[in-house]
Amino acid sequence: MRTAAVPVAPEEPARQVGSDVESVGDLSQAAASVSYELGPVAGRQDFLQAAAETLLSLISGDVAGWNLVDLAAGQVEVACFPKDALDEETVTGGLRETVDDNPMVASYLRIRGDALPRRLSDVCTHRELIKTRTYAELLGPAAAHHQLTILTGRMSPVSARCWAINRSGSDFSDRELELARRLQPLLWVLDHTRDLSLGQERGENSDVAARLHLTGRELEILRYVGTGLTADAIGHLLRISGRTVRKHLENAYRKLDCHDRLLAVQRARVLGLIDDVTASAGTAPAVSGPVLRV
Repeated sequence: MRTAAVPVAPEEPARQVGSDVESVGDLSQAAASVSYELGPVAGRQDFLQAAAETLLSLISGDVAGWNLVDLAAGQVEVACFPKDALDEETVTGGLRETVDDNPMVASYLRIRGDALPRRLSDVCTHRELIKTRTYAELLGPAAAHHQLTILTGRMSPVSARCWAINRSGSDFSDRELELARRLQPLLWVLDHTRDLSLGQERGENSDVAARLHLTGRELEILRYVGTGLTADAIGHLLRISGRTVRKHLENAYRKLDCHDRLLAVQRARVLGLIDDVTASAGTAPAVSGPVLRV
């Protein structure tokens, strides 16, 4: 792949730590708003665009990109927003060519159990970054001197799914990193409920769900329950009553041969129907406000 002229990123300024960190309640409310806004959005592209616009409204950046990599299947997909910010075909090719050299990927693979969001500056120094092919062929030409990633699926040596926010100015603050961590469990679940999973994951989940006669709505609600949300909170997100959510849960419990939400979620995880989001992506956000009204 031909290497473009690479603009040299400025040495990163000291990151502000104290004054820009908002209260936990403010960050939780922001996470609640995101889940409420994105919950009813239908359609793959509509969801990705809405999610990107919402992320960029909360975490300042030049570009937000959703990335799916499945090297075993030869599948690499990138969706960048705003649409005219980057050439998606070029970015897709660059990601495929440099995935083995990407500092972010290496960071996630070093500690398999830690899938929390992180900044590029958390995993390598500026001098280390500009020596990589990832910077020379992918990040540099896009003026992406700083990056914040939010995994929405399990990372493996051959597959990954995540959101990445790039910007050319100052680095991402501690407040923005904390907000990303509170958003992650909800983005993770929304990614799966919007059929954004890898092809193999979709097939396996569909087969198991079909054998148990679980409906799409029941599986969707189980995934939300797995993030720690209450029935009334889930109803708020899905624009249905808490009573309707509880009815769907009763049906799911019966089909899973369980009697309460804890056992149902555990069984669904064992069967591979839902991810253990709280273990993979950190503790589910304690979202305040109307979303968690019981």
